[in-house]
Amino acid sequence: MSFYTGTQVELLYAMPGSGAAATGTTATAQNLALNSTTSPGLGFALPAGFFNMMSGTTLGKSLLIKGGGWFTTTSTSMTATLTFAFDATAGTYVSSGLLGATGAFTPTVSITNGAWDFEMLATATLLGTGAHIQLNAVGHVNWGPANNAAAATFSSAGVSNAANTLMIGAPQTGTLLTASTPYFLDVFASWSTTTGSPTITMTNLMIFGLN
Repeated sequence: MSFYTGTQVELLYAMPGSGAAATGTTATAQNLALNSTTSPGLGFALPAGFFNMMSGTTLGKSLLIKGGGWFTTTSTSMTATLTFAFDATAGTYVSSGLLGATGAFTPTVSITNGAWDFEMLATATLLGTGAHIQLNAVGHVNWGPANNAAAATFSSAGVSNAANTLMIGAPQTGTLLTASTPYFLDVFASWSTTTGSPTITMTNLMIFGLN
C-alpha cells in the first residue's frame, strides 16, 4: 500500500473449511465453494451494490479471487470441467453470472493427491441500475502432480508435462450483474465419468477487494 490514494487491498472472505468434494458428472450442480464449517454452510456472498459502494460512479472497482485444493484421477481416461460464477442463489448456476470456465480438459490419469489452484481478476467496466453492472474477468487454473512429490516430465512444447495451465475468463462482452442483488461465488466441478471414483475438493478460497 503506497498511501498515495488511501486505497488498499482488503481480504473480504477466506473459506473457513474445505468445500464439498465433487465426484459426479453434473457440471453445474457440484459446488466446491460450499462448506460445512459455517452455518448454514453457504460460501461468500458479494453484497448488493458492492461495485458502487465508496466509489460513486467510478469505474474500475475490482476483485482478486484465488483458491485451490487437491484432486485424484484414476487409471481411466476422463475429462474435467471447472466453472466460476456469481449466482443469486448459492449452488444454482446462472449463465449470466459466468466469470470463467475451463471447458472439458483431459488431466493426466493416475494422479493421487494432485494440486490445483486458480486466480482471477474481475473489474467493473460498466455501472448502472438493474442488470447493468458489467464485469470483465480473466485468470488461469494450474493443475498437476503435487503432495510434495511432483515429478512432471517437461518438454519444449509442454506435451509431456503432467502439470498445465488453463486460461479462464468472461467473454469479451463481459458478465452482467444486477446492482441491487447480492451474489454468491460458486465454483463448480465435474468429471466426464465416475469410473474409479475421481474426486476434487477446494481447500482454500480467498476474495480480495482491490480498491
